[in-house]
Amino acid sequence: MKNILTIALAVALWSAGVSPAPAAGQAQASRSAEVQLKAALHKEQVEGDLKGAIEQYKKIAAQPGAGRATVATALLRMGQCHEKLGNAEARTAYQRLVRDFADQAEIVAQARVRLAALGGPGAAGGLVTRRVLTDTSDVAEVLTADGRYIRGIDWDTGDVVQFEVASGQRSRITNRGPWSEPEKSARWQVFSRDGKRIAYDAEVLSDAKDWVFQLRIRNVDGSGLRTLYSEKGSYVRPLDWSPDAGSILAFRGNELTLISTADGSVRVLRSISGGFQSASFSPDGRSVAYSVAREGSPPHGDVFLMTADGRNEAVVAGHPAEDRLLRWTPDGESLVFLSDRSGTWDIWTVHITGGKQQGEPELLKKNFGWDSEVLGLAPDGSFYYRTYTVLGRLYNGAVDLETGKVLVPPAPVTTRYTGPQNFLTWSPDGRNLAYLSRPGSAVPGNNILTIRSTATGEERFLSPRLRGVIQISWAPDGRSIIAYGMTETERGIFRIDTETSEITKLKDGGSFPHLCPDGKTLLFRGGGGIRKRNLDTGEESEVVKAGMFFHLSPDGREVVFQVDGAVKIVSLNGGEPRELFRGLAQNYFLGWTRDGRYIIAQARGTASREIWRVPAQGGTPLKLDLSVPKTLAFKLHPDNRRFAFGVLEEFKSELWVLENFLPPAAKKQ
Repeated sequence: MKNILTIALAVALWSAGVSPAPAAGQAQASRSAEVQLKAALHKEQVEGDLKGAIEQYKKIAAQPGAGRATVATALLRMGQCHEKLGNAEARTAYQRLVRDFADQAEIVAQARVRLAALGGPGAAGGLVTRRVLTDTSDVAEVLTADGRYIRGIDWDTGDVVQFEVASGQRSRITNRGPWSEPEKSARWQVFSRDGKRIAYDAEVLSDAKDWVFQLRIRNVDGSGLRTLYSEKGSYVRPLDWSPDAGSILAFRGNELTLISTADGSVRVLRSISGGFQSASFSPDGRSVAYSVAREGSPPHGDVFLMTADGRNEAVVAGHPAEDRLLRWTPDGESLVFLSDRSGTWDIWTVHITGGKQQGEPELLKKNFGWDSEVLGLAPDGSFYYRTYTVLGRLYNGAVDLETGKVLVPPAPVTTRYTGPQNFLTWSPDGRNLAYLSRPGSAVPGNNILTIRSTATGEERFLSPRLRGVIQISWAPDGRSIIAYGMTETERGIFRIDTETSEITKLKDGGSFPHLCPDGKTLLFRGGGGIRKRNLDTGEESEVVKAGMFFHLSPDGREVVFQVDGAVKIVSLNGGEPRELFRGLAQNYFLGWTRDGRYIIAQARGTASREIWRVPAQGGTPLKLDLSVPKTLAFKLHPDNRRFAFGVLEEFKSELWVLENFLPPAAKKQ
């Protein structure tokens, strides 16, 4: 009887038009899958060939363009065949059906019954953690609203790359529109709720050499490209589309705004004081939730809720801890957020009715951590996220700089944290090596500022009141570190005392900082070039247009940099740069030797990472007899003999899903 009911149910679903009407090519694929399903049912029911039927059901489930009702039925039948054969794969088929086909309610209900009979963890609503992929290097970062795809823009081509969750297949939507350098530098993207359009940021250098920040929208195939917003000096980050696609929720400068998709007009919802994190519309478009971090010891942060016109703002799940908004639940009746209120970073949910909190927060997942990248919530409540693992080590050795021969082969040294250690920099006297341990996102516990004794190998860990620290260099006095860092509310360049960890802010913004020997001239990258700032007067000026990586001479009078494929040197007081060399590699990490005689150039972005010694006054480059794949930062000791470098030995990213993540009431019905 069950078999007859299943076949009748499948026929009823097809005739009722549960699956959306496909385009011409899809229609043919859908009809083909239906024919194959009937053949598979015949093989199972009439011929009794369960193994043969399973193979046919597998092909249907993996067939592009097959109707969702067809695939759901195939998965159900496949599971039942496996059950009859006593195969454990039955549970896998049922779990996939429950996870990926919530819209096929009646078939999913049958799968839940079978899981319950098998004692499957997905049947009774228990939380299931499952690894989907062991390598996500070619998988984007946005789960579509229907939970079917993980999508994103290929910034090199403008194509939309997508990973189909159910089948594991990869595909591309070819970009048929224009694509230029400003798009390639974009950082943020959001898809409309129907998945048909994208909004993203772009940075354009104007004729006046000013950076203009833009918000652009287009169809997924690249057609219909428009620039909605364009303004000098104030970046714009798209956050979400309104459900009716009439506006883009965006963060501009320090304001949460709505930007009309019709005419680009801007409406300010709220000025933000603090470190803005994220924001999104409720599924019905009536409310906006956002979260902000604020400074403190320890830091704290809150999730806020307001109406879509910026009124009636209130704190949600208020607590002295740090809370960060993750997502709305698919039914729009709860918010999901990350919080350290229990001492670890956990996922919580709180019920929302009529734009107001109802009841106390509920713990969903203990010890989730901060570093995982959340991709989205599927309609059935499955929670998709990506994890990262970075492994590496610190090495040291010695080299004869005159001949290029290695004197002491590189060997790993013991460190407190698995690596790779990055942004290495020797103190002026060579007694200490500073670096960042545990590289990762800018959160507590990552990018630990470490001072290592050259003599003993002992490590000391500084704890400045900064959320993140990157791009470090020693101050000339050897008693402090100059770093680009961030608090909960701002980013800038800071001086960090190496004994007390006390911080002093030197300027807002900027990157790759170096302090000149006079103690008052700060060199940094900003505005598309290298700039200098007088710390006494606050006066700033541009030294030269240049690429990202550069280095200050030991006497503080010159800087070595790369531009248009050539490595050049220029005085900080201006003048015409002189070319030192070109053609050894496409890009370089650059550094001066302590005596000022040589430039050390390490190839960047190549597998072998060759290293050259180049006379600073000009001359023939000498390639060092040292080439270590995946070297992050080669740094020569002030004695021009010893060296240290970090090696990235493994970088792994995995896709995971928490199934049955939400309480039943929070799933899309």
